Amino acid sequence: MTPPPSSSHRRSSRRPGRRAGPGRRPHGGRHGGHRDRGDADSAPPPPEPEAPDESLAIPLEECAFAEYGLKPDLLAAIAACGYRTPSEIQAKTLPYALEGRDVIGQAKTGTGKTAAFLVPLLQNLSDRPGPRVVVVVPTRELSVQVAREAQRLGRLLGVRATAIYGGDSMKRQLTELKQGLQVIAATPGRLLDHVGRHTISLRDLDGVVLDEADRMFDLGFRDDMAKILGAAQGRRQTMLFSATLSDEVLGLAKKYMSDPAQVFLAPDVLTVESVHQTCFPIDKERKLLLLLELLRREKPERSIIFTRTKIGADKLAEKLQKAGIGANEIHSGLPQKKRERILRGFRDGEFPYLVATDVAARGLDIEDVTHVINWDVPENAEDYVHRVGRTARMGKQGRAATFVTPEDGEFITAIEKLINKEVPIERFEDFVHNVAPEGATPGEPQKPKPPSYTRTMQGFVRTRRRR
Repeated sequence: MTPPPSSSHRRSSRRPGRRAGPGRRPHGGRHGGHRDRGDADSAPPPPEPEAPDESLAIPLEECAFAEYGLKPDLLAAIAACGYRTPSEIQAKTLPYALEGRDVIGQAKTGTGKTAAFLVPLLQNLSDRPGPRVVVVVPTRELSVQVAREAQRLGRLLGVRATAIYGGDSMKRQLTELKQGLQVIAATPGRLLDHVGRHTISLRDLDGVVLDEADRMFDLGFRDDMAKILGAAQGRRQTMLFSATLSDEVLGLAKKYMSDPAQVFLAPDVLTVESVHQTCFPIDKERKLLLLLELLRREKPERSIIFTRTKIGADKLAEKLQKAGIGANEIHSGLPQKKRERILRGFRDGEFPYLVATDVAARGLDIEDVTHVINWDVPENAEDYVHRVGRTARMGKQGRAATFVTPEDGEFITAIEKLINKEVPIERFEDFVHNVAPEGATPGEPQKPKPPSYTRTMQGFVRTRRRR
């Protein structure tokens, strides 16, 4: 039976001369055109089954996961992946999740949340037909990584997993669904498209997971998450994980979860303790000089440099390249093939510096990042947590440096309030960070300028400079 044509095909058949250009996105299906708001670029390829790297494998007797009484094939796959000892979030989650209880988990970024929910779900996987587990994630890259991890851990159990996300071929997704899948990692919009097409049923699932739930709220998926949990009827295990948990997220959990076990790891310290965090007061015009000085002094082995905008990432990468520094940019405006090539080169050590927008702050699993440099202070304080979480993963040491201009005062204050700690000021000797205004002593840290307000018919409105 031929899969039903997508709505983009139906549109093109009605209006032959109209094409979907860069500023126009075809609708995703009869469910009302849900779209994935976390990314706007073309999608990554579906996950391919892959065997774990044999060099990582450890003997079964050295795998501490054996104490949980896991299925032999699941335990063997865990050992083959080199997982010797459960991380803190895993050790505290598994006893509850293996019993089938709902779980709310909060942990620092890079602590192993994915295995914390996949291991118990694979252990308790039923043999009923159809998808048994649905993991809802905010971005396409994260859906691919979760699906690949599910295949690695479940390969000896015969588990098949795939990623479902907007922008990918609907025909491919329909073909894989017909071949039989046990685990689906999906972005909210495309998942609801399939539910509307009746190609995915959320009834009688073994488990539903919301991963990075706060990010899905940030991206506007509040209603979509409620629809997904509402459609997942029947007795199922529900787990919710994120690095940060807002009152909105906890309210959603209270409505759709049954007596969840709460696993909150260091809820008052959101950034990793092993990250050395500092901020550099700097005039905007001197940021490039400061960056070059930082790279010269500290010589990062592998660093991600974050900017707020795609144009800013392009310009900064070009300036670094002109200075003879190995750097490339990555953001949602790049063609997907180029984006994959850049990521592969960064992982393989072809160049040490990746200039990125916040698309790389979540979902991309890049190991051994020694430095995170915030060229621009994030306007959303929670984005700082996830940027910094790119380094010091799984207990390693890391470094985070943030460049703070006089206009960034309100943003750094919001960050310090969220992480419940002050980010210390750092200054390099023999380097001019700020050109002191008249009457001030050169070298003194200058207080951020207070926000200005403009009187309008609606009242006083804070003036924001153009970005």
